[in-house]
Amino acid sequence: MSLNFNQDELEESISDIFMPKGRIEVAFNIDGELPIALPTNIYQCNYESNRMLIYQTRPEILPSFKYDTMDLAALVEKELGRMLRVGLRCRIEKFLNSYKINEQVRENLVLVQYLQPMQKVNLRSTYRSRTSYRYNVEAVIHKEDTTYESGIWFTVQDISVTGIGLQVPKMIGKKENPLLNIPMKARLDIRITLETADLKEKPYQISTEIEITRKMMSYNVKSGFLGGRFTALAPGHQETLFQYIHATQLYEIRNIKGR
Repeated sequence: MSLNFNQDELEESISDIFMPKGRIEVAFNIDGELPIALPTNIYQCNYESNRMLIYQTRPEILPSFKYDTMDLAALVEKELGRMLRVGLRCRIEKFLNSYKINEQVRENLVLVQYLQPMQKVNLRSTYRSRTSYRYNVEAVIHKEDTTYESGIWFTVQDISVTGIGLQVPKMIGKKENPLLNIPMKARLDIRITLETADLKEKPYQISTEIEITRKMMSYNVKSGFLGGRFTALAPGHQETLFQYIHATQLYEIRNIKGR
């Protein structure tokens, strides 16, 4: 978080920016080498006590999740369409699961305590781990009664705490690849295997559901691309994925720095 913030640049108050129903990002370790940013929305605000109730993120923050710093970040539009991202340093006070929103709806919420003043923040997007020999990701997709395995029907290109990217060949032999006929917003069951080159560790396996949120028919000459968002990641699988991606980040950073 940048502390060199010109407060004259921001005339709005906290209540003008962080409002109920407003879209925000929850950022962990924003100044560190391994930041994580997860989108969500505000449910309620108490500006007198410096507290907010926010909806759980996707994937969810677990009570066991360890972090050094936590910030709430929001975008502010300035003159001539210029966008400024501001944030509030905060901490989790309580997890409120199955909180009653109304007679029909219950939601998982998180109560956070924030500090003033607002600061300008430089928020990087959620880290996407590209697969490699050291950290390889395989997957199996189930669509109705058909199974599609990576290495044949597609290749896992990258993975993050929120979703997965698949490079999909346009042709399998002399036939068109049916995966590229999957429509946007389709939901598919997927089993993901997270492997490391260290043979002492067994591969991790995650079973979940993805929603197709991105589709490119011509990613390159021979392949298309499908992007999927995790919709039903179990808490245990979420923790496994966090740990795996954290390890890949550390490995890449050490290689860049020549450690």
